[in-house]
Amino acid sequence: MLRYTVKRLLQLTVALLGLTLLLFAWFKALPGGPENRLLPDDATDQQREALRRALGLDEPIWTQYVEFLGRIVRLDFGSSLSSGRPIATELADRLPATVELSLFAIVIAIGVGIPLGYLAARKRGSWLDFIAVSGSLIGICTPVFFLAAMLKVVFSQNMGVFPTFGRLTPGTGFTEVTGFRVLDGLITGELDVVGNALVHLVLPAVALASIPLAVITRITRASVLEVLGEDYVRTADAKGLKPQTIRARHVMKNALLPVVTVIGLLLGSLFAGAVLTESVFAFGGVGSFVYQATTERDYPALLGFILIIAVSYVVLNLLVDLSYGFLDPRVRVRS
Repeated sequence: MLRYTVKRLLQLTVALLGLTLLLFAWFKALPGGPENRLLPDDATDQQREALRRALGLDEPIWTQYVEFLGRIVRLDFGSSLSSGRPIATELADRLPATVELSLFAIVIAIGVGIPLGYLAARKRGSWLDFIAVSGSLIGICTPVFFLAAMLKVVFSQNMGVFPTFGRLTPGTGFTEVTGFRVLDGLITGELDVVGNALVHLVLPAVALASIPLAVITRITRASVLEVLGEDYVRTADAKGLKPQTIRARHVMKNALLPVVTVIGLLLGSLFAGAVLTESVFAFGGVGSFVYQATTERDYPALLGFILIIAVSYVVLNLLVDLSYGFLDPRVRVRS
């Protein structure tokens, strides 16, 4: 297992270096770079050249890349051209909201998708199977921002069941520890804050979970159907093993391999979907920050956000690879 883990860590390092090269090339190729954003339109050539020297843009390309890599290692993304605050500070303030929303969304997707996909496979051709397949198709086809807007109109504005915006009701007192409202409430014992935060999470989390839930349901159903047709499952049944033992040891353990792969990929993509969902519910995460950075050509801020998303993809895929070794020891032997 140690050799398997070291090999995956080396692959992770290579992938991250390749990622930084792509981001550096993208940053250099952007039109209207930072020097044009910081200077007025009527700036002279001498002013532009002086700013380029101050930013180190006149140095050799590999020198710029090494400095760029060093800043990334130090988590020094510079300052936002829009707010003037350090980008690391902006992300640290806003990321907990996005991460909290994404985690609750994936919990919903996994908690509903895997059991639903399994039951649909076990009862293939039944009304439950029909509803699961049809519902998952609708979930995949429905854009996240449209579903978020519909949920907000129906359950917030018309029915008044859930809040319309924010992470907590305005005026709610709370003690901030980690930036995660639910976790902070549990740590400090402020159970009213926990309940308030959970109520605010329901609609955005359901909207964000719609596509992952649909994908997990379909993949689980297909994987379980494939495993149920394997010889070792029929042999276990012929030997008289209990159905619970067959389901736990032979069906679900083997059927989970492709599901785990999909979950790892979906976790990374949730950040992108969270940006749209947060904009509908004014959730206070990175959504508004990224939108403002995009409209104002705040390239350093965009660079920091893209790097965070990309690193999450790489790290999550590493965790998925390592989970293979636990779910199926044959993977370790072949690697």
